[in-house]
Amino acid sequence: MQDAYPPVSNKNNGNAITSLVIGIISWVIFLITVCLNWVIVPLFAVATMGVGFVFYICTFGLACLSPIGWLIGTILGNTAKKQIQQTGEGGAGMANAGFIMNLIGLILVALSLCGIIAYLAIAGTAGIAQYFNMPSY
Repeated sequence: MQDAYPPVSNKNNGNAITSLVIGIISWVIFLITVCLNWVIVPLFAVATMGVGFVFYICTFGLACLSPIGWLIGTILGNTAKKQIQQTGEGGAGMANAGFIMNLIGLILVALSLCGIIAYLAIAGTAGIAQYFNMPSY
């Protein structure tokens, strides 16, 4: 007689581990860039009378790694959850943690982009209103 459930193995799913590790690394990179761009680089820019602005440009590439990592980690976490459900491998907790951690990062990116777009829309309409001598609200 065949069992209705797949056999339980002690092996963890590789995608679950990868999703969790990518999520942790992406959050560490994000926190490092936030500290650099909001605390250290402005102090350095003031101390060097504006020359420190070059470091903003240097940290931009580092800041772009977090959203890419969050996207890859979300996909891997979702894939791992499906594979674990089908094969009965271990690592369901890691898959859930990696998926949620990376999804929170992606939501943060989406909210930031919405805020930037809203800011540009408001700033753009204020500039156009002044150009045409129209009242801005």
